[in-house]
Amino acid sequence: MTHPDAQVAPGPHEPQEHDRRQRGAWIWGVTAALAVVVLGAAGTVIAVDAQSNNRGEVRAIAAQYLDAVAAGRLADAERLFDGAPSAGSAEAPSADVFAEAEHIAHPELERFRVDFDAGRATGEVVYELDGYPYTDHLELRRDEDDSWSVTSGLRYDVMLDTAGGGALGLRGADEPFPAGADVVTLYAGQYALESHNPYFTTLDGARFPVTSAGDALFASDWVAPGPDYADEVQRKVAEAYRECATSTDVWELQSCGIDVMEPSSRFDPAAQVAVSVEMVTPPLVSTVDETSIWMQIEDRGAFTATYTGRGADGRPLTEELEVGASDADVEVTPTTDGLDVEIYAY
Repeated sequence: MTHPDAQVAPGPHEPQEHDRRQRGAWIWGVTAALAVVVLGAAGTVIAVDAQSNNRGEVRAIAAQYLDAVAAGRLADAERLFDGAPSAGSAEAPSADVFAEAEHIAHPELERFRVDFDAGRATGEVVYELDGYPYTDHLELRRDEDDSWSVTSGLRYDVMLDTAGGGALGLRGADEPFPAGADVVTLYAGQYALESHNPYFTTLDGARFPVTSAGDALFASDWVAPGPDYADEVQRKVAEAYRECATSTDVWELQSCGIDVMEPSSRFDPAAQVAVSVEMVTPPLVSTVDETSIWMQIEDRGAFTATYTGRGADGRPLTEELEVGASDADVEVTPTTDGLDVEIYAY
């Protein structure tokens, strides 16, 4: 007979099955806890990456740069630009020059892509200038401090030729383009040109567009001799020959352009003969090509050459000859405030 409170003894396999169920529940509990920790950590990493790799922030920098160029804010554009200069490029123009320019209009940033792994962003810029559409490529790079800067776009190295340009410069600048410079760095825009030389004048509507089209700037295309140019060239030529006439050596006189001759045979060849020259009428240059930096002597002028020495008999001897300038090329070079004239006799 069985006691009502008595418990039935477990079978031979029941304790093992109970222990396995407890261990399984513990393992699943630990796994779930680890999963929560790992997923939580992964969520934290994703959140940090999403914060540092923010495409919208990179695009905002590009947009700020476009707005600065379009508004003519040179300081803001320069602050956002950090491109490597080319071999011949110079600093960007002054704020006064950029303020005088006609700026681009309606810039739009399209096809903007960011490669965070490479630290590079690119986009296409569409803008208008003087009513015409242009397209340019914009590029940004990530710096070591994780900041982004524009390295290319809307800032161009313009090829420059200042030969015969009348000391041409940009409106708003204190000085003309540097002598010998072959590149000038400018932001996109249309720049007013002006002569810094009193003997040259800029042509009507002298404005040069700086765009992605990449045209070169030839100074001679935008200036012409002013009303006082020809007179100043003739004055400088006369000055050069007057200086030449101060020489007392036949070879030096010939070298600088006065066609003197050796002393005649009446002079004692063993004795020294002095020569002095006085300019009576200055030579004149050709006026046909007065817009060119190269001219030629057209009228040889008149000089009196006086030879003083001793004759073959030992007595004092003086001879006077009327001479002129020799054939010569004349190079006229504009300077900031005048003209330089060089005479090359032949």
